[in-house]
Amino acid sequence: MKQVAPEKTCMQFSIRRPKLPSSETHPEESMYKRLDVSAWLSHLNELGQVEEEYKLRKAIFFGGIDVSIRGEVWPFLLHYYSHESTSEEREALRLQKRKEYSDIQRRRLSMPPEEHRAFWRNVQFTVDKDVVRTDRSNQFFRGDDNPNVESMRRILLNYAVYNPAVGYSQGMSDLVAPILAEVLDESDTFWCFVGLMQNTIFVSSPRDEDMEKQLLYLRELLRLTHVRFYQHLVSLGEDGLQMLFCHRWLLLCFKREFPEAEALRIWEACWAHYQGADV
Repeated sequence: MKQVAPEKTCMQFSIRRPKLPSSETHPEESMYKRLDVSAWLSHLNELGQVEEEYKLRKAIFFGGIDVSIRGEVWPFLLHYYSHESTSEEREALRLQKRKEYSDIQRRRLSMPPEEHRAFWRNVQFTVDKDVVRTDRSNQFFRGDDNPNVESMRRILLNYAVYNPAVGYSQGMSDLVAPILAEVLDESDTFWCFVGLMQNTIFVSSPRDEDMEKQLLYLRELLRLTHVRFYQHLVSLGEDGLQMLFCHRWLLLCFKREFPEAEALRIWEACWAHYQGADV
């Protein structure tokens, strides 16, 4: 009896193009360096307001942000601070938002027993499982009884109280963890996360309707730019157009598909909204 070699049950592939030819890059690609402290300060006037916002967003899109100032710049990209606000106004806003955050947490902790049981079943049980396995290789979250893990937990639980229509879905911990690690303040991180969920062009929430919206955009992009691949998906029927292979890309904004430094660089480029409108 002739033996047949076992079929491969899976395939792995990698496409690596460290450098694109100039014909495939944006003509301004190499004109901008990473936004550092001095470049950032040059965009602030004597009152602390951001000037030449469009140029700033353009610089961030092409060059990214130096790690040392992400915690200061990200709140602007995430719509926590407005570009027109002064330093004094931002400090007043922080105090106001800190009080609002405390009120949200107080509301969560004072739930009546029946409401608390439902919250534990629908939200807290999943949050408690997720936060202890999110970014634990990052020094900021490493180790037992790490207070930063507890901060992340409170942010997610409080967000579910703040926005019960969205609540909590797996994947949110992966989105909030890098913000907390850069912003370094629980209340500020919470409001940045609110901005991320409400005002950015990338996945607005893990809910089915939002995922379907992102898949709709992706299908249309494929139809316009990769016709043969799109036609192949169509030939596979409904399953092909569901594109299950890219759900994690969209849900976690490519966080697990790239090294952290590159993933956060992608996030910044998306948050900059250069040549794109807020949705």
